[in-house]
This record gives sequence, structure tokens and C-alpha cells, in this order.
Amino acid sequence: MVIPVKTNALWKLANSIVNVSFVLLLSLPFLYILGFGFEYRIVLVILFLTYQLVVAITPKHIDFGDLVTRTRWIKKYPQKNHITFAFLYSLSFSTFVIWISFPFDLLLFNLLLIQLPFVLKTGYTLHGYLSGKMVGMRI
Repeated sequence: MVIPVKTNALWKLANSIVNVSFVLLLSLPFLYILGFGFEYRIVLVILFLTYQLVVAITPKHIDFGDLVTRTRWIKKYPQKNHITFAFLYSLSFSTFVIWISFPFDLLLFNLLLIQLPFVLKTGYTLHGYLSGKMVGMRI
């Protein structure tokens, strides 16, 4: 029997990498049609939000990142928490495809100056904390 362990920063990052990869794969037809322009990047954000909202309304609230990294929510959270999480996680994802001065500048700011310190200090991502202190566990 495996004893559940609260996720750490590396597992949260691994989970996000899987989720981003999945959405990038889904977006390939749009990349072919639109090219890598602003419209495509907006489509990516919308796809990610749609993906997360679908996960939020499913009974188990498990996405592909959870399946690959073998993580689950540590407890049952209300539906509104999952919907809030979907929106905030998607906003965080948008820093991957939208930048100000150079590619990935917002992503680096988000990961290194917001998410990582927040996870190390509280054990939650910022979007997990703002969604009702939602935290995952490894199974």
C-alpha cells in the first residue's frame, strides 16, 4: 500500500509540464492554420482554460498531469473551488505564451518570483491558495 505524500514544487511543475504538453498537442492544427502569432497564442490560452474547465466539472477532477505524475487532490473541494482554480491556473498558463519584452519573460517572473516562493513558503501554488488552499498529493 502506498502512503499519500503532499506534492512539492517539483511535482507541481511536472504536472504542469504534462498539462501544457497536452494542450500544445491539441493546438497543432491551429498552429498549422494560424502560424505562431498572437491569434494562435490566444487559442492556446482558450484551449487550456477549456481543458481545465472540463476537468473541473468531471466528478474526479483529474487531468492528464495528475494521471502521469500520480497526483490527486488531497481532499474533496467544492465545485466553485475547482472552477476558480481552472481560471487562475489558466491565467498562470498564459504567462507561457504571452510576453512583454522577450519570450518567456512573464513565465520566468511567474515561476521564479511568484509560484516557487509561494510553494516553498506555503506549500500551495498561488492559484491553489486563492482557490481555497487546494493542494495535491502523490499516490
